[in-house]
Amino acid sequence: MPEKLPPQRTNNISRRNFFRGIGGFVANHWLLSTLPLGGVGILSWAEHDTLDLKREHWDLFYPNLPATLEEKTICQLSDLHLETLRILPEHIEQIVMAQKPDLLVITGDIISTRTDLDKLESYLGGLTATYGKFVVMGNNDYSHLSHTLFKRYLQQLQNLGWTALLNNASFLSSLNLWIIGVDDPATAHDDVDLAYQKVFSSHSPSTPPFRLVLAHSSDCLDDVAKNGAELLLTGHTHGGQIRIPGLQPLITNTYLGDHGIYEGYHVINGIPLYINRGIGESVIPVRINVPPEIAFFTLHRGDSPPRHQTS
Repeated sequence: MPEKLPPQRTNNISRRNFFRGIGGFVANHWLLSTLPLGGVGILSWAEHDTLDLKREHWDLFYPNLPATLEEKTICQLSDLHLETLRILPEHIEQIVMAQKPDLLVITGDIISTRTDLDKLESYLGGLTATYGKFVVMGNNDYSHLSHTLFKRYLQQLQNLGWTALLNNASFLSSLNLWIIGVDDPATAHDDVDLAYQKVFSSHSPSTPPFRLVLAHSSDCLDDVAKNGAELLLTGHTHGGQIRIPGLQPLITNTYLGDHGIYEGYHVINGIPLYINRGIGESVIPVRINVPPEIAFFTLHRGDSPPRHQTS
């Protein structure tokens, strides 16, 4: 880990901008209306939690892990929402590259507006991984772009070395690894059977390959469970984004989220599932009690339970 990281922010949240951004949304939302917004400390609380980028380190164990994946590390980013993101690209890059990931993935919602296309190179261009970089789309990646600009978006990602998987899969033979990308479930672009088509039509090696599935939302879980996966990485919920102790979170966004499962590692229907809190924000540009994260998953052969550390 580097001794010194670059600054984490581009600018502070001003009191005027904070209350302008939260505005009538607070007045009309039952959860936020409980906050003493004029009280001492709420501004600094939001400022800290919005910019306090955490590293979530997971060690995951599989009895039948291919030998080629032993000790390999997958780095997951999600929900950058570049329009309002104030964490500097240099800070994200240094956290990611300090871990020397073998694989980099982004599970959707990189952008929130058309002008975010101009920020892609600064945030994604400096990130590298030994075995490749893969991305799936989220609802915001679709919502703000024409068909023409969406094609530009995909081309920009490709030029920066990222492979977009839109209901498609890529096999990394050197790792005996399938990366299966499910297109955005939140906007009904998901077709899980199509995403697995290459997997089922290919010749299987003697050692069963590891199936890593990427999706923006966990709402594709039923179909993923039907087809099988060793790990499903998702985002979309922002971990709730604003969570006040004793109250329900502001954002859940998914079927599982509505049932209280909106962040972290879970095994559901036999599928190891991770729901990333993401890096950016939506609706209002603040987090409370839900810090942003970058997740790292190191794979091991064995039957030990997952191990987790936050730094």
